[in-house]
Amino acid sequence: MNRYIKFVAIILVIASVGCKKDDYLTDGGLAKAVTPLSNYDYLANHRYHYFDTVVLIIDHFNLKDSVNKAGTFFAFTDFSVTALMNSLQVTTLNDLFSKVTSKLVTQYLFSDAGITLDNASEAAKQYANWAAADSALSAVKKIENTYTINLVNSAPAYSYYTLQYVKINGVLDDSPNMPPGDVVDVSIPCQTTGVKTSNGATTLHVLANTATLNKL
Repeated sequence: MNRYIKFVAIILVIASVGCKKDDYLTDGGLAKAVTPLSNYDYLANHRYHYFDTVVLIIDHFNLKDSVNKAGTFFAFTDFSVTALMNSLQVTTLNDLFSKVTSKLVTQYLFSDAGITLDNASEAAKQYANWAAADSALSAVKKIENTYTINLVNSAPAYSYYTLQYVKINGVLDDSPNMPPGDVVDVSIPCQTTGVKTSNGATTLHVLANTATLNKL
């Protein structure tokens, strides 16, 4: 019995250390929600290099200051950029730059720093982004998810919420003035939420790697 207890204790210690090393995980974990870095530097110094191409796009359109000053930023990853390039059938960034504008980034920037999971509702709420284009209308909502733990004699289910960036197609779904045949809005989940960057007034979220970008 003593050997068994020691073995379990070792496993728990290892698990605890592992959880603390991987910050900003989707499950919320033990991550700290504050970073001493700016939005731009957080992306540029990401240890898994998920934003290297995103940073090049920000630089090309001279948006570093905008990215750092935004109240909320829904950052997309290089995986989404690759998917966009594939859909546009381009192979270089120069080719990509000839087909998009700075609104590719600014549609994910907002003045409001209070766009958080805690403040979101299950009904989508529209927010004005910095693209200032009718083709880039956006909203935010949260959706409820569940996960099940399979135990020996039971399987309890637990609920949690994820933040969703909503690309509005036409008008916001379920709006009183929604016309017949309006295209359904697209909801994109966040894999990371609620990171407070260096100035303390900016909230950074990261969209899922599978996010489909709105080409503008």
